[in-house]
Amino acid sequence: MIVSSSVVLPAGPAEAVLNSPNAQIARSVDAALRRAIPAFNPQVKKIQRSLEEVQYLLRIPQRKPWASMAESVAEALEVSQQREVMLAGLSASTVPAAEPLLDSLSKSLRKLELAVKTQQPDAVALRVSDSLKAVAELELLQAPGLPFLIPKEYASLPRLVGRAVVELTLEKRDGSLGFLDPVAGGPAKQAVLRLTLDGYSAPLSAGAFLRNVKEGMYDGRPISANYTSVLVTAPEGKQQPPVPLEIMPLGEFEPLYRLPLDVQSGELPVLPLSISGAVTFARLPSTESYLSGTDWFVYKFDKQQAGLGGLAFDEGQFGVFGYVTEGLEGVLPRLAPGDVIVQAKIISGGDKLVVP
Repeated sequence: MIVSSSVVLPAGPAEAVLNSPNAQIARSVDAALRRAIPAFNPQVKKIQRSLEEVQYLLRIPQRKPWASMAESVAEALEVSQQREVMLAGLSASTVPAAEPLLDSLSKSLRKLELAVKTQQPDAVALRVSDSLKAVAELELLQAPGLPFLIPKEYASLPRLVGRAVVELTLEKRDGSLGFLDPVAGGPAKQAVLRLTLDGYSAPLSAGAFLRNVKEGMYDGRPISANYTSVLVTAPEGKQQPPVPLEIMPLGEFEPLYRLPLDVQSGELPVLPLSISGAVTFARLPSTESYLSGTDWFVYKFDKQQAGLGGLAFDEGQFGVFGYVTEGLEGVLPRLAPGDVIVQAKIISGGDKLVVP
């Protein structure tokens, strides 16, 4: 898969990804966004690790290790009861929002405990997902601004110092009722995609995109769509300067700029391309160090077309700055060439956009 700002192409020649299938890389949108949060409360992180361990063990097809799962849940429950510890690092203004999250987390963990005790895999999957969502919301409240400094050479570029959500309202090119109403279930003229942008891992890329949305650059724009991606380009004459390739490697504390990751040697990103719904700027034909500052695409990752490690062949070559978090299954597959973005608007996080 090679996506440039001028054309969308099918998979081109690339070396196979040879990483171990057990590599600790996020395999879902929720996991990627959760792990990208720079929360500094070690006890909350401890609960997150315990729950992710349960989630991992649950995938074992036969003879599930229920005793190990019960141990992890018990550990998470014990930590969650220490309210003062769990609230450490919060400002006084955010404590009222955090306390209901703690209550919700405790309830979810109790239900998870029962589901593990009675060995109900479906119930465990649901309860661990609910618990992890509460953990992520709590970590977002505890997260500071950017935990690193932007390099001086990029100080003049816009940046997103946190999370933001963008909503795209779409219509079919002929104005037909080509979508499904998610509430009523009948045909609909318009559909909505929501994108969550992560400035914690990709502040410059997410900031450039959010600035473009704020300026109305994508309103009324047609899309190009095929089986690998949905590409959106800017109007002629409104191209912004390129943005540096920006990737936060796993285990690092700041992004890497202008250099792709060597995935075959074990370098992996916090925000993987190898998740359906990944959002990134398009590649420029003349360089691998910069991406388009205006043209972007949503990647439709297909596990059956992945490398040996279950990763996209182009993993580490694009700077992912967000994911589709609403409309991934009901809207994205229905998009066709020529369909139109009626409007792109900022739903939340606009106050975290810094334009020098």
